[in-house]
Amino acid sequence: MVKEVTLKPLNRKAWSNVVRYKNCHEDIATYLTKNGSNYTGLTKEDEERLGKELRIDLHPNSSFWDTFFIRVYDKEIKLDLTSPEDELKYLFLKNHKKVKSSLNENKATAEYVLINEDEEAKQTNKRAKIKRKAFKEFDKLSATDVRKALRLYGFKADNISSEQAEAKLDELVETDPQRFLDIWVNNKSRQTQFLIEEALSKNVLRKNKSAYMYGTEIIGHSMDDAIAYIDDKKNQELKDVIVNEINVK
Repeated sequence: MVKEVTLKPLNRKAWSNVVRYKNCHEDIATYLTKNGSNYTGLTKEDEERLGKELRIDLHPNSSFWDTFFIRVYDKEIKLDLTSPEDELKYLFLKNHKKVKSSLNENKATAEYVLINEDEEAKQTNKRAKIKRKAFKEFDKLSATDVRKALRLYGFKADNISSEQAEAKLDELVETDPQRFLDIWVNNKSRQTQFLIEEALSKNVLRKNKSAYMYGTEIIGHSMDDAIAYIDDKKNQELKDVIVNEINVK
């Protein structure tokens, strides 16, 4: 169970190179939600439980919220979640529009982040493990596989050198290793998907809105449908025809 979290300001202000000038502060207070009540960050269960512990009315329209705020100076704030007062502050901050609940959360309005050191370390280790696995698999690729993988990313690598193709894929893996695992390593249908993408690029197959077509024949209304159609044993003759047409072009 998490026992301590830290509230930290996000990026420094570019124009001043400081988070906040010394002795200056900002108050993180409640605001009106879309339904017209005060934002509190509390569930009804939290309201009742913490309200009893602190002997305060914590319902959204309570006068308590009229004067409640968390004052932030130029230093981080540590919250001890074994303390009811700090737990109240934590729950209030956790989903506040100015606060991200973790470094990975995408919240454009956020000016602060709540850091759980153990959880952040766990997520960092997880990302590092994914990255190591991705590059281990990347190192196994042949030059042909590199070009095929790029095709699945949407890049046509036929007219660039092997060095350029490898450098491009390396960049993509570095940027998002999980996506590489999804697109290539864990994609059991990658060869058929590549075949379809190659056929599309050479006009052997065509796409009409969401439909994948060979001539006037619809072979699927999504990539997954088209893969299943081509991999179906009863359609192997069509698959051979597509392969031959690609090779001719």
